[in-house]
Amino acid sequence: MHAWGDHFSPIMYLFVPAFWLAPGPGVLLVAQSIALALGGLAVFALATQRLGDERPAAVFCVLYLINPSLHGINVRDFHSAALVIPLVLAAIYFAETNRPWLYAVAVLLTLATREDAAIAVVGLGLWLALTKCRWMWGGVTAGGAFALLLVDTRWLIPYFRGAPYPHLGRYSHLGRSVPEILETLVLHPWHVLPTVFTAKRLVYLGALLAPLAFLPLLAPATLIGLAPALAENLLGQDPILFDHRTQYQSFVLPFLFAAAIVGYDHLARRRPGPWPKGVLVVALMASMVLSASDVNSLALARAWPRLEHRQAHAVLSQVPADAVVSAQDPYVPHLSLRPLVFVFPVGIEKADHLVLNTASYPWRKNREVTMQREGDTVTITDGAGGPTYRYVVVAERGPNLLLRRR
Repeated sequence: MHAWGDHFSPIMYLFVPAFWLAPGPGVLLVAQSIALALGGLAVFALATQRLGDERPAAVFCVLYLINPSLHGINVRDFHSAALVIPLVLAAIYFAETNRPWLYAVAVLLTLATREDAAIAVVGLGLWLALTKCRWMWGGVTAGGAFALLLVDTRWLIPYFRGAPYPHLGRYSHLGRSVPEILETLVLHPWHVLPTVFTAKRLVYLGALLAPLAFLPLLAPATLIGLAPALAENLLGQDPILFDHRTQYQSFVLPFLFAAAIVGYDHLARRRPGPWPKGVLVVALMASMVLSASDVNSLALARAWPRLEHRQAHAVLSQVPADAVVSAQDPYVPHLSLRPLVFVFPVGIEKADHLVLNTASYPWRKNREVTMQREGDTVTITDGAGGPTYRYVVVAERGPNLLLRRR
């Protein structure tokens, strides 16, 4: 499948020069960390512009950099959606400082990250139109982003995939397409609300707001921009959408910080003195608690290789450089320099090597793909009555198997 059959992410081409210098997936992880860190500069600039004081602006920059959701996103592999955070923050700042051309560049780059980043851009347009009364800017932004979302999900991605857009399955209870989902939300809102107000979703909202001491709630007008992205997460049936540590919060965080800055400004004007500073202290404490490794799942257990990791690397190092490989998901990034790599069981008819983990087999619930072993011979059958493939064991360390087609 063409990569655009999953997500439309032309921004990935910007990483090609860096990949020439440092081939491998590591360049993406480093670039993502740098991009997310640069979002702190946008937060500082936005807060300074709004508050007129660099001291609380610096605190907001720190709050951004230690935000538990930001850390959760960054350790969850690489996702082009994460790039939306600094880009939307920059777009908000450029809009606030009346720099239309830089704003347009930030918006276009945001739309290039993923097809559903258009939802965040729709929110950006609504914020501009309804909060800033910039009807032309806001209308063009929201309308253009929504039109692109329709094109991407209805025609572009299905063309490259050879099948309908798959990710709307999380909203199958609302409709099969973007227009059907919107129709359900508009005509039958009372049928939707019970699925939104659940205990897990309320905990999720608390985990998003607590690191900002609930300051965004003091700026409801600014939260208009948050509505589309937050609705995308709350309306979905997949729990990963309303987990505050996943990449799906990339469309939410920029608006939360923009609203928190405005909320702090409102509080400082109404209650001048030590009270606003105390709220920032509470926000810092909550952020540090929620970003702790045992609370935020920062994957510290994987930061230092254990025996199973060394075993896996020992097996992966024996995959020939020119091999065509089909491997289970966790191995794929480490094999990305091979000429052709498939996510098992895709491509087993083309692959001359397989990399499997017997402890987690069958992978991804592919129970129809059976595996039998007799000595150093492994037989894999793709479904009942399906084709059978025979392999010889080339390397084995722990549960990690490297197989070569006979």
